[in-house]
Order: sequence, then C-alpha cells, then structure tokens
Amino acid sequence: MNIQRQLEFWGACLVLSLAAQAASAQSVEGFTEPFRKIDVAPSEPGTLATLSVKEGDRVTANQVVATLESEVLLVTLEAAKATCEATGRLDSAAAERDLRRSRLDKLLLLREKGHALQEEVERARADLAVADANVRTARDQAAINVLECKKVEAMIERRTMRSPIHGVVLHVLRDEREFVSGNAPTVMTIVQLDKLKAEFAVPAAAARKLQTGQTLRLAFPDTNTRVDGRLEFVSPVTDPESDTVRVQVVIDNADNSHRCGVKCLLNIVAGNLTVGK
Repeated sequence: MNIQRQLEFWGACLVLSLAAQAASAQSVEGFTEPFRKIDVAPSEPGTLATLSVKEGDRVTANQVVATLESEVLLVTLEAAKATCEATGRLDSAAAERDLRRSRLDKLLLLREKGHALQEEVERARADLAVADANVRTARDQAAINVLECKKVEAMIERRTMRSPIHGVVLHVLRDEREFVSGNAPTVMTIVQLDKLKAEFAVPAAAARKLQTGQTLRLAFPDTNTRVDGRLEFVSPVTDPESDTVRVQVVIDNADNSHRCGVKCLLNIVAGNLTVGK
C-alpha cells in the first residue's frame, strides 16, 4: 500500500513538473523578410528607353537593368571622343617650337662669331618662349578634352540603372517609353534572398542573455523544419508597453530552401532562447 502511495506521489510530482515546464515554455513569432530590399531609380528624370529585366529575373551586382533615353548625350560623346583623338593642334605647336629652337641655336652660333645681333638672339628666345607656351596650351586643351569625354560618360551613366546587389526582381513599376518623374522615380524593386532576416519581439528577461553573433534555433511550423540563424542585432531599447526587445536574426538561404514572408518561431524555455548547434 505504501508503494502504491509513493508511486501516486511521484506521478503527481511528474505531472506538476511537466505542467511547470509547459507553462514556462513559449514561442516568439516572427516572419522572414528579404535581407535587403532596394528600390532602383535613375539619378534624374527622363523617358525609359530600355527595360532589360522582368519580374522574377535573377540579377547580379552592377548588371544593367534599365536605361533612360540618351541619344543626344551619345552624339555628344562621339564628338568629344573625336576631339580627344585629334592631335593636329599639338603636332603643329610642337613643330613650330622645334623650328624656333633650331633658329635660336643657329643665331647663338652666329652671335659667338659676331655675325648676328644680340637683338636677333633675344627675339628668337622670345619666339621660342611663345612656341613653348603654345605647346603647353595644346597639351592642356587635350587634357580638358579627355575630361570632357569623362563628363559626358558620367552623364550617360547617371541615366543607366544597375542592380546594386545579387538578387531577384520583385516588382517592375514602369514600362518602356514611360516617363520617370522625380516625384515617383522608382522603376523596379530588387530583393536579396540568398540570406533572410527575421525580427522578433523577445521578452526583456530573455533578451538580456543574448549576444550579437550568437546562433539561435528557429522553427518553421509550415514545413515542420528547424534552422540555425545568426543573431545580428539586439535593440538597446526595451519597449515599455510590452516589456520586449526587438532582435534580428539572419538565416542563410543560399539554396533557396526557405521562402520569404513565412512564419517562424523562436522557442523560449525557462526564460532562455533555444540555442542552435
């Protein structure tokens, strides 16, 4: 009889222990989001000339995704390049300088023998100085022409839209030949999905035990799977109304095994978050 009472006692203790654990266990709910979400827009207004991607396309960093009309700038660039390649003015100035230098050298020899006047020598020196200045002016103009080419190229680049990240085109908001204004400049939205982030409102008591860089275990109830994520951010501010702290966890998604926008959970047992690995 005593044994039966002991078994009943320990059974009651076990039930109470399990009930206490269940009461202390809770889940914090969050949703996966793109690691980065970027609105792509031109640096200035204009008419959309080309649109080289569509929704769902994967793009790489620095890939051209759209351009504005730039016909006038392209013609200006061709003219600037032609000016840069033209060397006639510099060649002429250099030839004139060489001629003036040769004349001065000859006059100096004649002056030593008394067959030339000092005034002629001084005049030849002045002519050589002017010729040298003309060469420098031609070289300076050539450098300015190169800068002018770069300026036009930069103006064309401002009308070229490139993807800033490796990602997926989520939305395309404009069509070709449509005017892109300064009030609504966004042409498309690109998201980075090889990593996902999830934000949770964690009870302040549990958040105090967290450290940036820590690995946490996340659960996906829709697929009944679990994955480890890296704690990237713990807010230094506690929400006084809910007594929670905002934390952000980053999940590796290089194999695209997790969808963006689905529910995920952080489990808290006895005031501690479930740690991965």
